[in-house]
Amino acid sequence: MAGVKDGIWKRGNNWYISVKVNGRRRVKSFGRDRKAAELALAEILKHRAVANATNDWSGLADFTRPKTRKTFAEVAEDYLAERASLKHGTLRGYREVLKNYLLPAFGKMEVSDITEEDVARFQADVSKNVSAGRTNNIMGLLRYIMKVCLRRKLIAENPTVGVRQLTEKQPDIDPLSKEELDLALSKIVSHYGPLFTCLAWTGARPDELCALRWKDIDFKRNEIRINKGRVRGSEDIPKTASSSRIVPMLSVVRIALEQAKQQSAANLDGYVFTTKNGQPIDKHLDHVWRTALRKAGLRHRPSYQLRHTFASLCLENGVTPGWLAMVLGHSTLQTTFKHYARYIKDNKKENESRLKSMLSRTKERSTVEKF
Repeated sequence: MAGVKDGIWKRGNNWYISVKVNGRRRVKSFGRDRKAAELALAEILKHRAVANATNDWSGLADFTRPKTRKTFAEVAEDYLAERASLKHGTLRGYREVLKNYLLPAFGKMEVSDITEEDVARFQADVSKNVSAGRTNNIMGLLRYIMKVCLRRKLIAENPTVGVRQLTEKQPDIDPLSKEELDLALSKIVSHYGPLFTCLAWTGARPDELCALRWKDIDFKRNEIRINKGRVRGSEDIPKTASSSRIVPMLSVVRIALEQAKQQSAANLDGYVFTTKNGQPIDKHLDHVWRTALRKAGLRHRPSYQLRHTFASLCLENGVTPGWLAMVLGHSTLQTTFKHYARYIKDNKKENESRLKSMLSRTKERSTVEKF
């Protein structure tokens, strides 16, 4: 910047303007857009001329305010430190995203130097290696951090605003038929049989059953209280209020739970489902499920499809979507319809029959009233 007076200059890939305002030299970054820097410089010089004549510098307040320069790594650490109340799993996820994606790309950059072009290129690079959904999650943390930077005036504008989210593929709903389900469950190793039976006939998420304790089960009322999840050794309350719920205990689930109680190793924390040596289940169980499917001669589906299997079997057999949404922990019926609409039983003839019956009763009452 040596020798630069009022004008623009370049450092690395970014353009800056340098202007002396009210006796002090100010420098401002304008990213990779030289034209934007030139236009801004012309505008500032115009305002400076007016301010010199009127001694009113309010029109240049944003530009004359001392600038706090922070790197992305610094503001990211501040962001997490101020959110200590977040769930442990959420914080762990944020730190993994920072470590593996955001800090390698932006960590050493000053936040004021990050441009929309940088963000768009980053999103494109990430999407080459992970799904659209995962990319959007990574970008979500970047958006949150930059939004805070804008609010605290560390940046003049948010470079993530103009970068649109990627279109995500709808979840792959690939349930088993009742016959396939029975066959697959028959091939599960005996120790894990109760767990997979409960996954199939409660619609609960795997992490919810891994966190289940005996105190959450009411054999008198035939109810199971779902109020937490366990992932990779840590437990958290559900993300949404609707995920805390009571699930009915079907007879097949009751039998499975009674079996689990008989065979379970002693566990000081009272977990319902444990490993063979009595430890909480922290690792994914897909290898157990994959082995069972192979023995059954069925094509592979992730064990999470048991939740979808429960939902599809319920709807195909006339269970109301409202009841199912409550059992699954969906926050709205729209979520249930979005994923499972094609499995809702076609009650067209039954509904028409009910309408005809209603109209017939109305007509009979009308005839009686005439007499």
